[in-house]
Amino acid sequence: MPVLKRSADAGRLLLDLVTRDPAFVRGGELEPGDIPVFTFHGLKPRSFERKLAYLSDAGYQAIGLGDYLDALTGRRNATRKSVLLTIDDGRATTWTVGYPILKRFGMRATAFLVTSAVHDDDAASKTIGDVPEDEWGPLVSRDESPDRSFVTWGEVRAMQDVIDIASHTHLHARVPMSDAVDGVTTEAMRRGYGEFDCPFVWLDGRQVRGRDVPVGTPLPASAPRLSGRPAYRAIDRRFETEAELRDAVRFDLGEARRLLREKADMDATSLCYPWHADSPLARQVAAEVGYVAAFAGKASAAPAISRPGSDLFSLARVGEDYVERLPGPGRRTLLSVLRQKLRRG
Repeated sequence: MPVLKRSADAGRLLLDLVTRDPAFVRGGELEPGDIPVFTFHGLKPRSFERKLAYLSDAGYQAIGLGDYLDALTGRRNATRKSVLLTIDDGRATTWTVGYPILKRFGMRATAFLVTSAVHDDDAASKTIGDVPEDEWGPLVSRDESPDRSFVTWGEVRAMQDVIDIASHTHLHARVPMSDAVDGVTTEAMRRGYGEFDCPFVWLDGRQVRGRDVPVGTPLPASAPRLSGRPAYRAIDRRFETEAELRDAVRFDLGEARRLLREKADMDATSLCYPWHADSPLARQVAAEVGYVAAFAGKASAAPAISRPGSDLFSLARVGEDYVERLPGPGRRTLLSVLRQKLRRG
C-alpha cells in the first residue's frame, strides 16, 4: 500500500507540474505583475528561515493581505517581485517560530485561523527570538503538545504588526456522509491538527470529535463541511435538510468572523477553505456573511496563480516547497523539491 500511495503521489505531482503549476515552478520566469501565494502549516525554524533568506537575497518582498487584494482588484499596481505567504490553521509555531523570523526579515504573512482551536488565553508565550537556541525545543514542538498546540488570543493580538489575520472557518470540520464505517479513531486524531481529521460523530446524544472520541471508535465516511454535501445524522438516521445544511455552513463561516472581531478586534473579510474544498453554497454564504475573498489550493485551470480578473472566491496557492523555485541565485532544482515532497508524503 505505501508503494501504491507513493506512486499515486508522484503521478499527481507530475500531472500538476505539466497542467497547473505556474511556469516558475518548472524553471521559467515569473510573469510581470504576478504575485504567487505560498501555503505553510506548521513551521520549523531552519526551513522557514532558509525560505525567507532566499526571498530576501533574491529581492522578493512578502507583502500583506490587503496589498495583495488591492493588486488583484486593480486598486493599486503590484510591487515588483512580491509574494504572499499564508500560514494555515493557527498552529502554535505560527507565533513561536513564524513571528520572530518574519519580523527579523521585515516581511509579512497571513494566518488563517480555526477560531474554535484558538486557546482562550490572553497570555503570549515566549518565541524562539526570546531565548537561546538550546531552549527552543518546547517552542518548536508546541504544535504537537496535548494542551497548547494552537495560538492563544493573546498571541493573535500580539502578532498583528507582522501577521495579518483571516478565517479558516470556526470548526475546520469533516461531517459524515453515510453510516458506512471508513476507519477508526486513532491517538493522533485526539490532539492538535489531528482532531480536524476526525469527523464529527454522535456519542451519547452529542456531536463530538477528536479528544472526545475514544480510540478505536468506528468512524463514518466523511467530507469537508464546506463541500456543500448534506451530513448524515446517525442519531435519527437521515440526512440534513437543505435548510440545516445552509445553517451549518453559515454558522461555521459567520462564527469565525464574530470571534475574530470580539477577541482580536479584526474585521476578517478573507477566508481559506479547509482542505481546499468549497462549493457554490459555501461561496454564496461566505459572501452573505461578509467575506470578500477566499483562498483555495491550486486553481482548477492553469496556472495556479491568480491575476487581476480572477475569481476572488477561488484564489490559487501553491505549496511552500516551491518558494525556492522562484527565479533567483541559488534556485533549488525541481528534482530536489519533488523528492522532498514525496519523502514527506
